[in-house]
Amino acid sequence: MNVKANTLSIYHERINKVVNYINNHLTDDLDITTLANIGNYSVFHFHRIMRAYLGESLGAYIVRQRLETAVSLLRFSDESISDIACKVGYENPSSFNKAFKKRYGISPAEYRKNNELIMKINDSQIKFNAMENLKSLQPKIKILKSKKVVYARAFGDYNKSAGKAWDIVCDFAEKKRLFGFKTEFLGISHGDPNVTETDKLRYDACIVITKETDPEGEIGLQQVSGGKYAVFTHNGSYRYLKNSYDYIYGKWLPESGKELRNTNCFEKYLNDANKTKEEKLKTEIYIPIQ
Repeated sequence: MNVKANTLSIYHERINKVVNYINNHLTDDLDITTLANIGNYSVFHFHRIMRAYLGESLGAYIVRQRLETAVSLLRFSDESISDIACKVGYENPSSFNKAFKKRYGISPAEYRKNNELIMKINDSQIKFNAMENLKSLQPKIKILKSKKVVYARAFGDYNKSAGKAWDIVCDFAEKKRLFGFKTEFLGISHGDPNVTETDKLRYDACIVITKETDPEGEIGLQQVSGGKYAVFTHNGSYRYLKNSYDYIYGKWLPESGKELRNTNCFEKYLNDANKTKEEKLKTEIYIPIQ
């Protein structure tokens, strides 16, 4: 590896550490000095480096992550608005209300009320759309151990960015001889297309590993949390995954009485998209529940 390529590799590794730390510590006081130290960057240049990578200022990114997490909790949980404010890093509900209204144009309470009304109106259509692709409208419940993965991250429309991320991580896995007979391929989508601007959507293409591997450039390491999951099977094109998610979160979850755990959902791909017709694809959707 030449000097330029090695420098770029280290640059990506350090940024990945910062971004993962932010995503896992939204309730903390994410001060600039702490974050710069995590990435081993000078505070003087840190803002510009992160803006170039994220496409927005570091402060805007943190606020957006907090508020988008809050949107999910308002839509899919019965937690009080004050508890949600605390969970996403706001010391008091008034500060949370102000930030939320500035971004979405309405208060958290109004957002929750409007969402409940929309879901009631769309109830029949959501179920009909899901029946086209879900093997069953009721999930299997599974208990998983945590999984260590290597991953590559891409930004933008999931239908376009995912392929780029998979090319990168699969090239790495082949070079490092990480593939095996039972290798698992997982996808983590950070952001809801119904809420997040398309260019800010993030997708992690993940390969489960069983041997020690170091991060390298665009390739990072992370843990996929173990625990209890509701598992749905989506049959068919990835383009219609949104219909399955709309049903799971908009109808099944509120009717099930289940509560979500504070960790990512993920997808497990059961066949190779390069060798399988779209209508024959099978994808398991893992929803973390308590």
